[in-house]
Amino acid sequence: MLPNPQVRWRALPDDALAWRRWGGEVVVFNEQTGSTHLLGELAGEVLLRLVAAEGGASAAAIAAELSDNPGDADEDGWTEAVAKVLSDFARLGLAQADKS
Repeated sequence: MLPNPQVRWRALPDDALAWRRWGGEVVVFNEQTGSTHLLGELAGEVLLRLVAAEGGASAAAIAAELSDNPGDADEDGWTEAVAKVLSDFARLGLAQADKS
């Protein structure tokens, strides 16, 4: 089951992630787990937007930023795609849902 698209998500703190962008991909090192991940274009963009979002961001908000037609982000499937990426990030320890 995918997470609620309105739940706010937060990336790990800046000092826990080291990342570099190469072309359309992002390589991220999680200092808390010692794991390195190669993220494709969508996942890389989601992570970078999440890192930049000071108060966290929802899947719906990130999808609207990524969509060419922000008002149609749901119709274009962006919200579901971003929610899946965030779910994967939770599994990998790169982000977590804001429980507050």
